[in-house]
Amino acid sequence: MKIIITEEQYKKLNKSNEALSNAIMKYMNQYIQGGDRKIVPKSRNYGNLREDWCVDGKETIIAIYYFEYEKFTNGTLIVSENLVNNLSKLLSIRRSYVLHIIEEWYDDIMVPKFEEITGESGLTIDSIHLQEKEYDCIPEAFKPEGITDEEMINYIVKNTLYNEDEVIKKIESGEEDLDDLYLHIVDIKNRDKIQGSIF
Repeated sequence: MKIIITEEQYKKLNKSNEALSNAIMKYMNQYIQGGDRKIVPKSRNYGNLREDWCVDGKETIIAIYYFEYEKFTNGTLIVSENLVNNLSKLLSIRRSYVLHIIEEWYDDIMVPKFEEITGESGLTIDSIHLQEKEYDCIPEAFKPEGITDEEMINYIVKNTLYNEDEVIKKIESGEEDLDDLYLHIVDIKNRDKIQGSIF
């Protein structure tokens, strides 16, 4: 059985889809305005870039930009399932359509802003995934005032599988920066407390 769509029906269908897309994008623009962005640099994320969006005390959007040999390879967006479900019910549309538009919105609107902040170019979002559970926001890692190099090394040794000699060797060789390595481990431990241990 063939279904024939007239030009007028096609225009109406397109107009309807455009209105829904605009509604989702408007919602997301307002939603993100109430959020706080946390950027994790390459030096603290295994050579990759990451940005986490915290809205109303929950981590609801995560974007990870993967690099290989300093060259960007792909970007992944992780979005709260609760956020997608709310939009789907509000507009009475499928979750798959909501996800598609959120991916387009992030790629077109948010990625260029992230590139400006980080000085990167050529970044894109290539895939989008749902996160079932919303976690509390991860606090920003910071270096306590007056902390010594020795104290930072001791903290790293205590909270990783590295021994003291290995940490010192990494720092002296230039493989790692002590401040970055320390903040990286603090960030991991903060995430540990909220999302569960990874060590």
